[in-house]
Amino acid sequence: MQYSLLSRFRGALLGGWIGEILASKSCQGFPVASVKFAQPTSGETWNLEKGLTISEAKLSAWSQIATCGTESLIRCGKLDIENWLGQADQLHPSLLLLKGGASSSQAAVATLPVALFFHEDRIQLRQKLQQAAKVWQSDPEELSGVWVVALAIALALTEQLDCANFIPQIIAELGTKETPLIHQLQQVQLLLDQGADLETTVAQLKREQGHPADTSIALAFYFFLNTPEDFRLSTLRAARSSYQSETTVTLTGALAGVYNSITGIPVSWRLITNQIAAAEKRLHLADCLFTIWSGVWAPQAIDRCQWTAVAAPGVIQPRL
Repeated sequence: MQYSLLSRFRGALLGGWIGEILASKSCQGFPVASVKFAQPTSGETWNLEKGLTISEAKLSAWSQIATCGTESLIRCGKLDIENWLGQADQLHPSLLLLKGGASSSQAAVATLPVALFFHEDRIQLRQKLQQAAKVWQSDPEELSGVWVVALAIALALTEQLDCANFIPQIIAELGTKETPLIHQLQQVQLLLDQGADLETTVAQLKREQGHPADTSIALAFYFFLNTPEDFRLSTLRAARSSYQSETTVTLTGALAGVYNSITGIPVSWRLITNQIAAAEKRLHLADCLFTIWSGVWAPQAIDRCQWTAVAAPGVIQPRL
């Protein structure tokens, strides 16, 4: 095992959060090399690049729904749709107005905790995704977008994600039926083989006649698979694309985060996010979700150490 499961859970949730922050308009149009996290100048902002600050922005509705789903899984130890809706109603009653309104990419963001929690069993994972899609997605019968993202997360968590052959594997999983998403994934594979640059890839996929949400998912896989072991580069290039960046960069961050674990997120970024309440909450939720998944009966009785050291046997890891 290259990385511990806990570090991958943390990487997925924190990576998605960082992706959403980078998707803000403040990050677009800046050269990748110039964007960096720096020491915050106040309790609510931190610098990205000379004088450029991002406030601790409110998460998108779909990320908030994902957070409610995570809290529900922790509370119930299973997928309980009614409890999930109750958590959402308690946080913001307006979130319930989004039922049946999610595109495939938005639903993929909302169901990220489901993918983490049920990653071991493909059959059960698909069933749980279908249950969630019936509530949130506008077309609950079209599960391919949500399934592609969830399957990538499951493969990463089980150390079976082969980046070089991932898209052919996914297409085989989706079956022989030609769908817009399959066509766009095929285009992504072709562009990756050709070494196409960012502008060419975005332009090519935008010219396709697929649904914009499918394009967002396809782009997320392009950014991740193009530089799979570089979380920073993957997410920053996704942010610079400006195409449905809220979902594209969030998914890119979650994919790169679960694949590289939290140790793949730049140390300077992690040190700064340690000072942001929203990021700390993501890490706490990741810890609790992993704890419940592993079978602990009462996670609230476990003291959380300020410093933890979790690693696979025989692998030297920095102390997080």
